[in-house]
Amino acid sequence: MKKIDMQRADILNRKRRVLYLIFLIGLAVIYAVYIPYMMDYYIIRPEQSFFSFLYDNNLKAPYIFEGIVMGMTFAMLYCLTLHAGVSTLVMSAFLFLLTHASYIKYINRRELLRLDDLRLTEAAGMALGYFRFELNRWLVMLAGIFILFSGAGFMLEWFGRRASKESETIPRHHYKIMVCARLLGGICMCAALFFYTNYFLGARYVVDEIGPLTPETDMYVLYRFLQNDSLSAISVERVEESYDFLLSQEALKEAVDREVYPNVIVIMNESWWNIDNIDTDQITFSQDPMAPYKELADRCITGYQTTNVYGGGTVSPEMEFLTGLNTKYYRGDSIYAQLQGRKLPSLADYFNGLDYETVAIHPYYGWFYSRDVVYDAMGFDKIIFEEGMKYKDIYTRYISDESLAKQIIAEAEEESGSPKFIWAVSMANHGRVLDYTAAPAVDYNYPVTISVRGTELGTEDYDALVNYVNGIYLANQAFSQLADYFSGVDRPTVLLMFGDHCPNFSTDVLEAIGLGGEDRETVERLYSTPVILWSNFSRDEVGFSGESMYYLPQTLIDYAGLPDSDMARILRYERSCFKTNSLKIMRDASGNDLYQCTTQQLRALSHFRAVQYDILYGEGIGRDIWKPVIDEP
Repeated sequence: MKKIDMQRADILNRKRRVLYLIFLIGLAVIYAVYIPYMMDYYIIRPEQSFFSFLYDNNLKAPYIFEGIVMGMTFAMLYCLTLHAGVSTLVMSAFLFLLTHASYIKYINRRELLRLDDLRLTEAAGMALGYFRFELNRWLVMLAGIFILFSGAGFMLEWFGRRASKESETIPRHHYKIMVCARLLGGICMCAALFFYTNYFLGARYVVDEIGPLTPETDMYVLYRFLQNDSLSAISVERVEESYDFLLSQEALKEAVDREVYPNVIVIMNESWWNIDNIDTDQITFSQDPMAPYKELADRCITGYQTTNVYGGGTVSPEMEFLTGLNTKYYRGDSIYAQLQGRKLPSLADYFNGLDYETVAIHPYYGWFYSRDVVYDAMGFDKIIFEEGMKYKDIYTRYISDESLAKQIIAEAEEESGSPKFIWAVSMANHGRVLDYTAAPAVDYNYPVTISVRGTELGTEDYDALVNYVNGIYLANQAFSQLADYFSGVDRPTVLLMFGDHCPNFSTDVLEAIGLGGEDRETVERLYSTPVILWSNFSRDEVGFSGESMYYLPQTLIDYAGLPDSDMARILRYERSCFKTNSLKIMRDASGNDLYQCTTQQLRALSHFRAVQYDILYGEGIGRDIWKPVIDEP
């Protein structure tokens, strides 16, 4: 009788263990199926219910990828801990923080958190300044879902432990085998996770994809976080073929015959944006912040360009101008950290090849985004950061644009016997989240006052709006001062200024200025920045009507009548295929919205991809791509 009871107990325990495994697998599957959608639902916050959102977006490839990654991670954690509750809790804590951090970044920058953001340790203070938890129904919903799954894991583990206690004792040698099997299983699952992730991201990362406007439902929190920055490996033979093809499409242009090359001065102005993009009558100004810009229209070429970033990411347009590469296809604001001093072919090579003196100026610390390392690797002859500035007047917190203009004039006045290329990145209108050794200006006398009616803005939001608008006004004034000064200089001079991105307006400010929506027109306003071009010798017309920003160096070279380069030829050919090729907008050469590429355009994109890979990550076959071609080959 006792033997029969033991057999029954053993059968019951086996059933419980089988039931435990079924529940364990079921928990992992349900978690992997629903959590990816819940993370996006938290970011997007649509009007529809969660289950309607899930139905509309079901079975999209990135969601399947995220679910498989979550399932494999759960299996790996379980192999290492043998505890369903701990495994679920660890995963849930990480995904909760990732989702909320991605939401914070999205509302400030219109993009999700990426793994490479963690490389930007120098900007950690800025990121932490934005990272806050505000109790609302969305946060409660997200936290509640993760707590529910974690609780289910601990309940399941309690059930499993109960079954184990009532079962027979495991022999010691069997226990050792189980431990080894667990560790081996965890290691194998970790390797499988690594290889699967790399395979999927490598397969999905294609330059040929067309996405003129990212749908608001395509967020994919985990997918974007893990997304590769580097392009898939491309063979040397393929790279050589791409260079040959692209250079065969565009003949060398004839340079203007000049006895003296002009000085070329370029300013990328922080958060310089066209205030005319504000789409509401609720905001009024005591004077037009764009007035100095408009007053220059009769002697300058003005317009706008399309940028890949919003609210931040200054290094992205900086890289685009200096290299001619499109940051749509790699992580622009972490690329400096990734390169770690790798020599990049750039405009510094181009002007050095013409015996220019090349000067880089940034009125902030050199270590910020590793500019000290990158500028040196690019080959600038002279590099000036804030400690080397002669003029250091402060606009509320950072060195002003007027001081930067004075520094540029001082550098241009220094006799060197050579023409000068001066590259300047302003700092004055950066968000007030970074430290600076100089004391901030107290009670700054803003020249433009702002009135807001019909809506409520908090003190912090209103102050930020006033600061940004006045920074834009003062940037316009600084350029006007430069144009006035160089109008009286005999040496031929070209001045170019463009904005890097729209200011980092809060969601409340965006609503107040009429740009809180996601419609196409609003996106264009937020992802466009002004550009102004002046010279004391040329009256040639250049069009700036929404072209991609990375075309700008080629436009500048042609306008100044300078010799050609291979990269300028490649960019000129790309412009014959695409007027705009950005993260948010794609247009063909005629300016029509592009939703499907022609065979020619796809082939061109494929070759551009190979060239970009070579420059950033490959053998560097095109290391001389920016060198000026002075003689016919």
